[in-house]
Amino acid sequence: MKKRRRIWPLVALAFLGLGAAGGGAYYYMAVDHEVHTPPPALSSAGGPVAGEAYQWNHVAVGAGGFITGLSMDPSGKTFVVRTDVYGAYIWSPQADRWIQLVNAPSMPAADRTQGGLAAGAYEIAVAPSRPDRIYMAIKGNVYRSDDRGAHWALASAGNPFPLTWDANSAFRLGGPYLSVSPENPDLVFLGTPGDGLWRSPNGGVTWQHVASVASSVDSDPSPGVQAPGIIVWFEQPAGKAKFTGRIFAMSSGHGMTVSEDGGVNFRPLPAVGTQPMALRRGAFDTKGTFYGVDDITKLAWAYYGDRWHNLTQEAGLPVAPWAVVASNPRASQTVIFDQGGEGYQTVDGGKNWTHVSHSGAAGPGDPPWLRFADSAYFAMGDIHFDPNVPNRLWVAGGMGVFYADFAPGTSVANWVSQSRGIEELVANDIIQAPGQSPIFAGWDFGLHVKDNLNAYSSTFGPNERSLMSVQQIDWSPANPAFVVTNASDARMGCCAEDGNAVMAGYSTDGGRRWKKFGSLPTPAGQKDDYPWRMSFGTIAVSSGDVDNIVWEPAFNRTPFYTTDRGKSWKPVVLEGQRGDKTGSFEQMYYQRKTLTADKSDPGVFYLYHSGEAPNLALLGLWRSRDGGASWQHVYVGEIAPASNMAAKLRSVPGHAGHLFFTSAFLHTTDTVLRRSTDGGVTWNLVPHVEHVDDIAFGRAAPGKTYPTIFISGRVFGVYGVWRSLDNAASWQQIAEFPVGTLDQVTVVAADPDVFGRVYLGYSGSGWIWGEPAPCKAGALAAGSTCFVLR
Repeated sequence: MKKRRRIWPLVALAFLGLGAAGGGAYYYMAVDHEVHTPPPALSSAGGPVAGEAYQWNHVAVGAGGFITGLSMDPSGKTFVVRTDVYGAYIWSPQADRWIQLVNAPSMPAADRTQGGLAAGAYEIAVAPSRPDRIYMAIKGNVYRSDDRGAHWALASAGNPFPLTWDANSAFRLGGPYLSVSPENPDLVFLGTPGDGLWRSPNGGVTWQHVASVASSVDSDPSPGVQAPGIIVWFEQPAGKAKFTGRIFAMSSGHGMTVSEDGGVNFRPLPAVGTQPMALRRGAFDTKGTFYGVDDITKLAWAYYGDRWHNLTQEAGLPVAPWAVVASNPRASQTVIFDQGGEGYQTVDGGKNWTHVSHSGAAGPGDPPWLRFADSAYFAMGDIHFDPNVPNRLWVAGGMGVFYADFAPGTSVANWVSQSRGIEELVANDIIQAPGQSPIFAGWDFGLHVKDNLNAYSSTFGPNERSLMSVQQIDWSPANPAFVVTNASDARMGCCAEDGNAVMAGYSTDGGRRWKKFGSLPTPAGQKDDYPWRMSFGTIAVSSGDVDNIVWEPAFNRTPFYTTDRGKSWKPVVLEGQRGDKTGSFEQMYYQRKTLTADKSDPGVFYLYHSGEAPNLALLGLWRSRDGGASWQHVYVGEIAPASNMAAKLRSVPGHAGHLFFTSAFLHTTDTVLRRSTDGGVTWNLVPHVEHVDDIAFGRAAPGKTYPTIFISGRVFGVYGVWRSLDNAASWQQIAEFPVGTLDQVTVVAADPDVFGRVYLGYSGSGWIWGEPAPCKAGALAAGSTCFVLR
């Protein structure tokens, strides 16, 4: 099963040089005079109480994920955006923030399941003539809301759905793939990559396949359809109320078609001469000229007078990977931008174009670290002019939602973020050592140390190099302020010139300042000069010696260990291993944590190997008692089925040899939680716990000697977040769907100092935290929930 992650364009070469090069360099996240303390408890009880309630909220990191499209009605009442990894958002003027639309209270009961809608939105569209109506295509189906997203109904039930699309594909930044008539809110079109164009005349009650529009051409021979969906535009000059009656549909590889009978039938758009065979985005200007941009041929086009005009040839536009286009409804102004934010505008109907540069800034009330958007490369997904604020241009960007006040003739798009409320980072890991602040790690924008869980991050680490993914972090009881990471840049096709493609290293101050390991080993079969030879994977530091670290890289490459804090490394040797690929972490994007140090037994490490070919004989649990120098095969065979992807192996602090294990895989017959109390030699099933995403250990309840255990999963067949105060003998549900999220949990952690505090990381919506608090349902701010224990 391929886990989702947001993928940045590999052409982001302009990000180079933002971090200092060279091993051994320090990277600062905070200035020295700052005072740091862990977040204080919400309750003074310090243990379970009668009528106990949990307060849940997002960890305030903010934005960071690609907003792939946006839609708003002509009145400006309803403004929505879509994401590529989890759900969609609506702007709430009352809350002054974005609100997630895909949540447990709003979705149909059938979707209120664990990971039920853990996906990005393929498309979302507001009905122009009925602002309260929104259509959303997600996870193979179309949903309709008639109350601005407060409630959703399945608008594709009983039809040929679910259909196939990928909201995180290489074509996710195109569109619109879902279009609604400007005059009739019931007439809607859905363009899919492989199943063609579909039309509903009755708000999704029934759908008909539009056979006159061919499916997009598959651009890749690999399995599955590698193509954009069919894009649909209703012909309507910008700022004009009158719809002409014509509907355009672009099928990639076949070119533009047009319908004059409400979309029942389409024919090739009349055109003389050459024409585009594919477009990524398009827009009509005030005179009805259609502008289209193509990132494949890198050309921009204009259609008028029954003829396509190649603007590169006729108007001097450069060849560029064009991404977006928009026309001002109040003026003769059309703007286009390439994938990295370099743009051009015309104020004379496309005859002449002037260059537009850009800057970026964090807006008032937004995450301060979004100032990093002021970079040479500003990733673009979609743009629209605001229907109410004159000359305001909105962009769905690679770091969130931004706007620029861009009057005709303006030469610089000064993008200002308005992304508060959006939590779209892909969570990888969470740790909190005793006495330290929690650290949250994810794809693309590194790790965030949080002294205040409700305040947006001001920076991220290991330093503000973009892009830098932190797949795993670990701490040592020998020094709780010591943290290690295997941070690596996910853009493996570019951007290693600054010497920081891999920033694996350590921190001695709880994750605020970092130093790269003095060296990187070279696994068998790799070249010494390949920047990513040792990258990603899973990493652990000894509980007794911070210089002793074991690192298993991705791509099943050989694990290594060090006893001098990364100055030198030696390979991990498992008896019977064969070939160069002796590790057990196949894909870089796996949410896999199968290497751990025993948190109470110095020098002891455990490594779970899932036995990929040709090393089937290595399947099972391996243990080292000498810091990684030698290993014993203490459990032969698979601990739990389907453990080769997202499995979690966890050591219990304060209890040597106590381990928990889950395959963390939903789609297998046996997902029962396992545990061992003898260092992995024997394993037992935990009664009544039928599935677990991850396990964490927090402060013990008063009078208890075993840590409080937290899980995300199913107990007695009921999904939720659960805790056990009595060593897994009994369980209490402390949340059903925290903050209403239907996203998939990827990681769980807990506070060792504050009773009951637990953290959850998700596959596309950042992190959530909960803890006992004197809260009441309905009394919390937007985006928060209060759950009374059951």
